[in-house]
Amino acid sequence: MSWTETDARRTAAVMCGQVGLPRSDLDLLRFGSNAVFGVDKAHVLRVMRPGTSEADVQREIDLIGEFDRLDVPTVRLSDVAQPLKALDCLGTVWERLAEPHQDNVYRALGRLMRLFHQRTAGLRVPLEPWRQLALSDRRLIQCRQHYAPEDVRMLTRWSERIACELDQVPPVLPVGAIHGQAEVGNVLFRTGQPVLIDFEQVSLGPREWDLVHTAVVVTRFGRPEQRYRDFADAYGFDVRTWDGYQTHRRLWELCATTWLMQHDRRSCRVSKEIEVRLRTWRDDDPDARWTGVLERR
Repeated sequence: MSWTETDARRTAAVMCGQVGLPRSDLDLLRFGSNAVFGVDKAHVLRVMRPGTSEADVQREIDLIGEFDRLDVPTVRLSDVAQPLKALDCLGTVWERLAEPHQDNVYRALGRLMRLFHQRTAGLRVPLEPWRQLALSDRRLIQCRQHYAPEDVRMLTRWSERIACELDQVPPVLPVGAIHGQAEVGNVLFRTGQPVLIDFEQVSLGPREWDLVHTAVVVTRFGRPEQRYRDFADAYGFDVRTWDGYQTHRRLWELCATTWLMQHDRRSCRVSKEIEVRLRTWRDDDPDARWTGVLERR
């Protein structure tokens, strides 16, 4: 069953009431894997989809404390008992920060990822191994009844092919803590300084994965090449020169496809873009252009 904006807004109102925050004018900032609401000038509430593991949410809360200890530039949790629970959902409350300017955010993301990789060696929170393909497979299983069986089988075959290829492309960067969702949509600014947000997919894995998103977005979504150059120069490594890049690119694109497939198809724009992405896989078309319907940038 689809989780809608109406469901998320109803849950957010209950959670705000639990901690004494205003709930009359919730501003939906993002609606994707989670729903993120601006509550007032100082607070943001993130509501997780039903079925989200409480252990995973608690791990993210614990990670924030570790990032502060290790001087990793990250968003801060608000000073309330967390996580919140309402209507079969979990929620967390965060400080509200400023959105970045487009002209400097790619360079900022590159610097942030370099710092994240450098400073997380001493993490005291146990990390799960990186299982990005398993996440995509799980989404496909959850939404398969809404799609043609031949399309589900096709994506399953692609997943199996990618799994085989992943075993044959060793990383060139040191394996370690990775953010998992290293994109400019997860950069905000506090008093002019960039910080990272969104730590649900922090894991132990190939650091190249944190560099793939920005490279693929330039190609698939037709973004300016200079944005990627700013990012890669700031980080200090061009992931496109790595032998494993094409395999990880396909993995990213599979994840982006199954991520969109889990959303409500009653939106004409969403439905059309899902079909574009499915056609890309049917044709194995490396040059097909995608449109960011729900993606943040």
